[in-house]
Amino acid sequence: MFVVNFKYKKNIFVIFGVFTVMLRKQDIKILTELLDLKDVKVISHRLHDGIGMILQTESTKSYSTCPRCGIKSHRLHQNHRYIVKDLPFGEKPVFLEINRRQFKCEECKKPFSEKLDFVSKKRTYTKRLAHNIIQEVVENDIHSVADKGIVTTEEIERMLKDASEKLSDSKPDFIKRLGIDEIALVKGKGNYCAVLIDLDTSKLITILNARTQEVVKKTLMGWGTEVLELS
Repeated sequence: MFVVNFKYKKNIFVIFGVFTVMLRKQDIKILTELLDLKDVKVISHRLHDGIGMILQTESTKSYSTCPRCGIKSHRLHQNHRYIVKDLPFGEKPVFLEINRRQFKCEECKKPFSEKLDFVSKKRTYTKRLAHNIIQEVVENDIHSVADKGIVTTEEIERMLKDASEKLSDSKPDFIKRLGIDEIALVKGKGNYCAVLIDLDTSKLITILNARTQEVVKKTLMGWGTEVLELS
């Protein structure tokens, strides 16, 4: 981060209205526990007026595993830092400054980027934020969720498409009451999909790529009699 014209006061750097708190070990431990992400720790945080809190994080692991040969590498090649949205603290928006490190494989000698379990590649938000937002959309609608200002309608549409791809082949183990709703994937395009929900648990079961009777029927029949007869 490029910094000019700063002053220091009681463990706080004030930079053009941005407060960067230099954390003590106890503060780091508390914020890391609150963040609750596996193998991730908080090393500092900044408060931006009108934006929210940015937590600078780093991995607690000094290595990553090569996806080609499965060998652990400790040889750091490059750092790639960027910011993603995470679950808010109360009503305060939270952003994570993360580092998706690039390592050099000690076996095949090729560089590779580490896999981060909590955020998908090329996404601007964490997986758990996407999960919560989708649940909100299922219970409400895209526009009312977007109006809260945490994520944009475009990000919600991307979340739904990702969920549709991941959940398309899934099936429930047991369900008593099935709810069927529809969501517009692309605003103003008439591109609707069907959403199947367990009404007793409010759990999202799957998002289909269309809302026609044929698509819904095909999905239900694909679950098999072991699911349908128990329902």
